[in-house]
Amino acid sequence: MKKVLLISLLALSALSAQAAELELDVQGLGHGGGQLLVAVFSAEGWLRKPIAVARQDAAIQQSGALRLVLKDVPEGLVGVSVVHDLNGNGRLDMNVMGIPQEPTAFSNNAVGQFGPPRFDQASFELTSAGARHTIKLN
Repeated sequence: MKKVLLISLLALSALSAQAAELELDVQGLGHGGGQLLVAVFSAEGWLRKPIAVARQDAAIQQSGALRLVLKDVPEGLVGVSVVHDLNGNGRLDMNVMGIPQEPTAFSNNAVGQFGPPRFDQASFELTSAGARHTIKLN
């Protein structure tokens, strides 16, 4: 039993040693309410399986900007997507053609052609020192 506990503690300490803090300054918020949905992805799960997520009430924004801090984000090459969920339903609303009906943005302010940007356009290296990025909603 002690051996299992020791292995579990070692695994947890290894995970926390590989986690970082990510600060996001999101700009371009309208005066609407709703919430801000943030997802952090690795290359393998780009726009499908986030490795970290956050929600923030958009009503607390100041002059169209809001700062979020995500803690314990796994280090490495990551990309971020942001959605201003205007109606607060917890998802990105799209029209019948699949075009977003709510403001969206990606890290590096990446923009895709005929769809979302590729991971290599939106990715950046997150190290143990952490990172701070500004993202502008479209």
